[in-house]
Amino acid sequence: MYAIEPSTILLLAVQIFAIMDPLAAIPTLLDVISSLSEAEIKRCVNRAALAIFILLNIFTAAGGYILMLFGISMSSFKMAAGAILMATAIDTLITGHKPAKIEVGTYIIVPIATPLIVGPGTMTLLITSARLYGILNTLIAAYIAFAFTYLVLRTARGFARLAGETFIHGLGRFMSIIIASFAIEMITSGVREYIESLGIK
Repeated sequence: MYAIEPSTILLLAVQIFAIMDPLAAIPTLLDVISSLSEAEIKRCVNRAALAIFILLNIFTAAGGYILMLFGISMSSFKMAAGAILMATAIDTLITGHKPAKIEVGTYIIVPIATPLIVGPGTMTLLITSARLYGILNTLIAAYIAFAFTYLVLRTARGFARLAGETFIHGLGRFMSIIIASFAIEMITSGVREYIESLGIK
C-alpha cells in the first residue's frame, strides 16, 4: 500500500501535464470550434474532457493488470515507455505539434481527446507511475493535470488570440525537452533494473 506523498503527486502532475501537452492541441481544436457558437464550443470541450477523464482512470487503474496479463516486466516496460516518450518529444521538437491532424468538423473525441492529448506517451506514463508510486498517488496527480488541461481547452480561443500561434508552438517545443528528460530517466531506470535482475553488479 502506497502512502499519499504530496511531493511525488506534484512532480507527477507536472509530468503528466507535460506529456498530455494540451497547448499543442490548441491549433487542431481551433479548427474544430472556429465556426461554432459559445454554447456549442462548451459542449464539445466538455465531451472531449469527459473522454480524457475516463481514459486517465482506465490506464491508471488497469494498466498494471494489463502488464501482468501479458507477462511484461516493469524494467522492460519502462525502457519501452521511455522510447515512446522520446519519439513523441523528438516529433514535437521537430514539427512543433503533435503528429495527428484532422479536418474541420471531425468528431471532437478523435483525435482531440485521443491521441492528441491522451496518446501513447500519456498511457505509458500513467501505467508506469501507477506501478512505481501507487494508483492513488497517480490518480490524484492525473486529476490535477486534467484540471489544468480542461482549463487550457476551455480558454483555447482566448489564449491563442492573446499569445499567438508562434508562442504556442514555441512552448510546445520547450515542453518536448521536458518530455525527453522524462524519457531518459525512464530508460536509464529500466536498464538499471534489468541489469540488477540479471545479477550483474
